[in-house]
Amino acid sequence: MDDVRDNPDSEELITEDSVEKRPEPGGSERKKRGVVKYMLVLVIVFLAIPYAYTSNPKSCTRCHSMDQYYKSWRKSSHSVAVKNCFGCHVKQGTISLWIYRISFYRELYASMAGAELKPAGATVPGIDSCQRSGCHSLNRETSGSGDIKINHRMHITKVNIACIKCHPGAAHPNVGDIGRLTPHRKLCFECHLSRKNDCSFCHSKRFSDARTYDH
Repeated sequence: MDDVRDNPDSEELITEDSVEKRPEPGGSERKKRGVVKYMLVLVIVFLAIPYAYTSNPKSCTRCHSMDQYYKSWRKSSHSVAVKNCFGCHVKQGTISLWIYRISFYRELYASMAGAELKPAGATVPGIDSCQRSGCHSLNRETSGSGDIKINHRMHITKVNIACIKCHPGAAHPNVGDIGRLTPHRKLCFECHLSRKNDCSFCHSKRFSDARTYDH
């Protein structure tokens, strides 16, 4: 033991050996940062894939039997006003939209497993969807032809009738069991049966025979 302590070369060898075995300063921190970066990349990829996929409205036709709905939408004016299905079928707001986007993985599973699942976060168009910026106004008081008197604001705000009650086929007329673009007059009679023979109650024009009109 005295020879080792007195030998400077031995002391130097011991020192170098101990330095080699000592953990590299900051190594654990670099590993942590590496793990964080790796997890961040995974999160970005996890979010980017459904974002890119759901940004294309035709993607709906790949997982569901939605081809006829897609084609009818493309033919309607709604394809000009709203560039994607979620513009009408997802509640307004960032959270609702991301719930719908993330459900891509659920839909992917359903497609592969052959399961029938409704898209998570999707719903039928609500009043907020119809009234979104650049779309429909409640100030309309007549039909498109100008003949039928229909106060939209009163029906929606006072009577609380949803838009799709009268216009179920607004973007997908007569596809499946959705229904017509415009309401049949028997729908109006559900509330206005007592005015059935009063043509002027609904019509702004005079007709020789109102029965010939099927609206």
